[in-house]
Amino acid sequence: MIPEGITPPEQSSEFVIPTPQAKEEVLVGSAVDVRAPVQIIPLIAGSRIENTEDGLIFWFDILQAQTATETTATMMQTISDYIAYRDSSIARRDDQQAIIESNWLVDAETVEGSWWFFSSDTVMEQRQKFTYQLDVKPHGRTAGLKVSFIDGEIYRDGGDLAIDLDEFDKQRLAVVELNRLIGYISDRREELEEQLAAQREEARLAAMSEAEKEQLYDETVNLVLVNDSGAAYYKARANMEKTMKRLRLVLPLAGFTITDYIANSGSLYLTYERPPEQVLENYGLSTMEFEEKDYIFTVGSNGNVTQITLSDNEGVVLKPSEVKALYPYLAILMKMGLDTSDSLSR
Repeated sequence: MIPEGITPPEQSSEFVIPTPQAKEEVLVGSAVDVRAPVQIIPLIAGSRIENTEDGLIFWFDILQAQTATETTATMMQTISDYIAYRDSSIARRDDQQAIIESNWLVDAETVEGSWWFFSSDTVMEQRQKFTYQLDVKPHGRTAGLKVSFIDGEIYRDGGDLAIDLDEFDKQRLAVVELNRLIGYISDRREELEEQLAAQREEARLAAMSEAEKEQLYDETVNLVLVNDSGAAYYKARANMEKTMKRLRLVLPLAGFTITDYIANSGSLYLTYERPPEQVLENYGLSTMEFEEKDYIFTVGSNGNVTQITLSDNEGVVLKPSEVKALYPYLAILMKMGLDTSDSLSR
């Protein structure tokens, strides 16, 4: 009871209990709407969902992408492939707006009957059309997908009369379709990443001159002997990656077995055992003399030049005479064409 002349306090309607309906308006059984909303299933790692006024947007990252144009082209093709995978076709495609509209997508679903009411199973045929909207961030590594319902028809047990769809049904169908598209992209994500990397490599090669291409595909490495203040080491005229790739190929041919590699320090741990004479003759190494023991080759690079320092298994740098003795043979292997089957036959 509020006394007269007192302004009543504001009341929230959030917890107001609605007035009971008349008995004849009470809904029971199948008349009760018990449909649960459908949620987006984030099958792609690192994804997120944005709820906007225009609908749900599913955001995910494409790590290999470098430009928005590249990502847009790849994802538009992926959506087109998905529609073809669903045995349908494209009704409209606008690459400028990044929108694709599908023709009819047809699905048949069997809904089990209730054993309680002894009802039989029902076959539901669905025919739907959707719009697929793509949004790509300016940096190109994040893409967003939104699916909107255009039209749909649902038939029960092959009947000719379509079931009416309300707004809740349409929203549900749009989310179900978005989940299907997400699943398709998730299954193909690794393939998409490889496709983007391949496209970027093709573009890089197309911009190269013939001389640059020849140098790129040349796996040989020039090795130079350096004497500096009483210490000797090798310099490879190549970057770290190319030098290491070549060393892993030629060292077994020369008799060195790689037992370990520590990337942080660039240390190759090796055991030397003189190869068979036939292998030595094949590569002009017959006169090579090197002590059979364990060694460490330390490899470091400052860009296009890589330094190789030789030491024993305790890390003591080899004498210049030892480094010089191995140099001509290792230099030959680093530069010449190789038959790697020799190293496997030892």
